[in-house]
Amino acid sequence: MGMLKTLQVHATEPLTSNQNATIQIPAGGKINSLFLYFRDSSGDSATEAQIRAEMSTVRLSLGGRDIINAPLFKLLDLYEFFGVKVAANTGIAGVVELNIGKLIYLDPIMRDACGFGTADIVSIQVSVTAGTLSNIASVQAFTRRQAVEENLSTHCRFVQYPQTFNSTGDHTVDTLPRDRNSAYLAVMVDDGASGAITNGEARVNSNTIIERCPINVNAAALSNDGYVQPAGYFVYPFTDGTVGANLPMTGVTDFRLINTFGTAPGAGGYTICPLTVVDLNLG
Repeated sequence: MGMLKTLQVHATEPLTSNQNATIQIPAGGKINSLFLYFRDSSGDSATEAQIRAEMSTVRLSLGGRDIINAPLFKLLDLYEFFGVKVAANTGIAGVVELNIGKLIYLDPIMRDACGFGTADIVSIQVSVTAGTLSNIASVQAFTRRQAVEENLSTHCRFVQYPQTFNSTGDHTVDTLPRDRNSAYLAVMVDDGASGAITNGEARVNSNTIIERCPINVNAAALSNDGYVQPAGYFVYPFTDGTVGANLPMTGVTDFRLINTFGTAPGAGGYTICPLTVVDLNLG
């Protein structure tokens, strides 16, 4: 039964406006999918629009390491970025998948590699924070897993990094993580509350890997690989969905993005959400 994927049901937590709820996920085997299921007070599935409007942040931690830490609507925007690579790319009737690697890769070997091995993991924790609730009343967790002994290895991370900037023109960011065991697949840069990004540029060490590129040309490049640049974002593409397409950080001493704002993002600045793959090792 080692290759059989079984579905397990975990705790249901009530949600309260502006409060945090935490679900402990038991370790054991290899977790291929980790679903959050949001319901209203009648027990019906929440809609995507309700999740976007009423939920604040989601955090998935494996053994104390953040795998996801971002606003929940940004995770749904990431689904939109996946475009045709995900059959229902904006969520399915209240369900949100937290294993991103299963979504970005089409290659079956990579999809299998991106499961969460738990042999070296003691604690798996999901925390969600509600905003102002009008419809959503609870969240429940489900996992699909296999009975195999495997340590946590190849997996994807999605973590938000706020930026302080409220002006027009170029803003250079050179503070994103450069972990040697990670590689960038894409970086989602938003417009802020009221801004508009017109161009983007990416440099690694002394090399310009994405020359100053208008946002519409960038969108066309993404589209050619089956991805979508969601409204309100400039998405730096470092993958086309194949196994070898990524931007590894081994040997990188300087990684910077130059985001050009035609309209200032607003007093709250803007945010950057990188999508990275960690410990890419297929043996």
